[in-house]
Amino acid sequence: MSRFWKPGSEKPSTLLVDDEEGGVVFLPSSTSSASSSGFGYASLERQRQRLPVYKYRKAILYLVERHATTIVVGETGSGKSTQIPQYLKEAGWADGGRLIGCTQPRRLAVQMVASRVAEEAGVKLGEEVGYTIRFEDQTNPGMTMIKFLTDGVLIREMMEDPLLTKYSVIMVDEAHERSISTDILLGLLKKIQRRRPELRLIISSATIEARSMSTFFNIRRKNSSLGSSDDLPNPEPAIISVEGKGYTVEIHYVEEPVSDYLQAAVNTVLLIHEKEPPGDILVFLTGQDDIDAAVKLLNEEIQHLGRHYLDLVILPLYSGLPRGDQDLIFAPTSKGKRKVVLSTNIAETSLTLEGVVYVVDSGFSKQKCYNPISDIESLVVAPISKASARQRAGRAGRVRPGKCFRLYTEEYYLNEMQSEGIPEMQRSNLVSCIIQLKALGIDNILGFDWPASPSPEAMIRALEVLFSLGILDEDAKLTVPIGFQVAEIPLDPMISKMILSANDFGCSDEILTIASFLSVQSVWVSVRGVKKEFDEAKLRFAAAEGDHVTFLNIYKGFHQSGKSSQWCYKNFLNYQALKKVVDIRGQLLRILKGFGMPLKSCDRDMQAVRKAIIAGSFANACHLEEYSQNGMYKTVRTSQEVYIHPSSVLFRVNPKWVVYQSLVSTDKHYMRNVIAIEPSWLTEAAPHFYQFRTPNPALH
Repeated sequence: MSRFWKPGSEKPSTLLVDDEEGGVVFLPSSTSSASSSGFGYASLERQRQRLPVYKYRKAILYLVERHATTIVVGETGSGKSTQIPQYLKEAGWADGGRLIGCTQPRRLAVQMVASRVAEEAGVKLGEEVGYTIRFEDQTNPGMTMIKFLTDGVLIREMMEDPLLTKYSVIMVDEAHERSISTDILLGLLKKIQRRRPELRLIISSATIEARSMSTFFNIRRKNSSLGSSDDLPNPEPAIISVEGKGYTVEIHYVEEPVSDYLQAAVNTVLLIHEKEPPGDILVFLTGQDDIDAAVKLLNEEIQHLGRHYLDLVILPLYSGLPRGDQDLIFAPTSKGKRKVVLSTNIAETSLTLEGVVYVVDSGFSKQKCYNPISDIESLVVAPISKASARQRAGRAGRVRPGKCFRLYTEEYYLNEMQSEGIPEMQRSNLVSCIIQLKALGIDNILGFDWPASPSPEAMIRALEVLFSLGILDEDAKLTVPIGFQVAEIPLDPMISKMILSANDFGCSDEILTIASFLSVQSVWVSVRGVKKEFDEAKLRFAAAEGDHVTFLNIYKGFHQSGKSSQWCYKNFLNYQALKKVVDIRGQLLRILKGFGMPLKSCDRDMQAVRKAIIAGSFANACHLEEYSQNGMYKTVRTSQEVYIHPSSVLFRVNPKWVVYQSLVSTDKHYMRNVIAIEPSWLTEAAPHFYQFRTPNPALH
């Protein structure tokens, strides 16, 4: 067993020096350098010792003991995500029933990292090492010592335990992603540290500007009565830089800009396979739609090109992927085969794929964008930043020198690409964010200490929507009971309000099912070459009212089949997604029972269901433009042009009035999950939000 430095014992015999960047460089003594002998099938312990972070083990533990906040800047692949929590446990930070918490911005990363740490520690996942994501808790309260969770789940835990008293150390991993939840969490942890100066924070990241994060967490102690400086850690953050084990990566650019990055990515993969020595290929695309299209294109090319290309194993990687498919990605590549992993930006930093030697970078990712003036939030395919481009290239140099093929010009990279991405906080609708802070008793939202301040326009728009939903009162405080109940349901506030309103319309049974469907990615599986059969399957469940009622038909069919995977396959439905729907529904039902609300069914009265949906989504109402030839709608509030998404059952049906659940933007703004409504229902649901305008007869 490796020996670890324990808190309170003598400081390690190593040298800590400040480098020019303001970081701490750790110079190990010759005896502590990690052994790098023995390749092949090394033991897990040997593999752990070969990770770059291993030789910084003592220094990290020393800094965590001495400083309230430690900022670890480490390249992806250095082992920081899996090793630091284990070092902390071995150094005694989980003794006496305390917890070591480690957050990740993405659910898939939480599951993967927890699974790997449990394997290395030789324990069953869910016992000493566990994880919690929304609607899934794999921990054992008396037993778990290291707990992995999403930023959002940790924020929700604060509602019951505002000072996170169970935790001795919290590590915020991948902080450079700057998701809304990460930024809220950082602001809240800073507040908690003022009340709990003994709580240790580790902020870990691949590209983070360590100096700005250090300034943010530099808490000057005003109250010396908190205890002597001997008992408490130094409030000034420490910074330590951990090198990755990267090899050189040769960068290739296109000579001319490409018009179709998807086709260019496919062509590049085939070219690499033809010209380059063995090694897996990682392709960065924007989302599930892109990835599915690329898988289809590649498979068609392989069939066409013949035998040599049959060695390619094509694998998609995005969140919401079934567990079996996830395991295939991380399994070693078979002899004589070459893996091609088509991924979203989840593989940029959150997950490390061994065996990748070639990276194809499309230069794009799907990003959330919000315009508070038009009140439109949508997912947009947008160019990445230089920081992301560097991360992507670095994935090629994990096992040996690699190559990165960028599907954009060098001139574009040098002169036009932004150096850093914009924090999600500054490009998102803030409705969910405000309700979380209000539920935690933070009333002065504008005065909250954000790592990056959101725009006042977005803040005002969110407060307006929450007031119109009856979640906030005129003093911007949570209403009783609706506001507090909405805050307790771990869903978008509009969906939560829909669930609570269903009680009044006598259709909570149906609305719980609809809310569960809205909480998973698409339940449909599109299969290559059988579009006609796929469309026919969809038609079997399609409801004239729209997508939400179609979900009810699918749920009923799934239950009647005895939850059969065979039935799902026959009907082009994703069995794993439907199992998840059943699971989420069970959890939402428990929350409703906790509120003392009975489960009522409206027994096929779809008008009641649609009115309950409007109670939550009235702000997303649209009407069909008169004389519109191409199905153009306009949002009622801001007259934005929107269209029904081709995946909707109402595509080409074009009812006069609809409400939608979300927007996705490509060449146009497309409405997803759409339901037909009567305009009079809008004024019933939200008279303070909508008024009927009668035409002025003098103008006609």
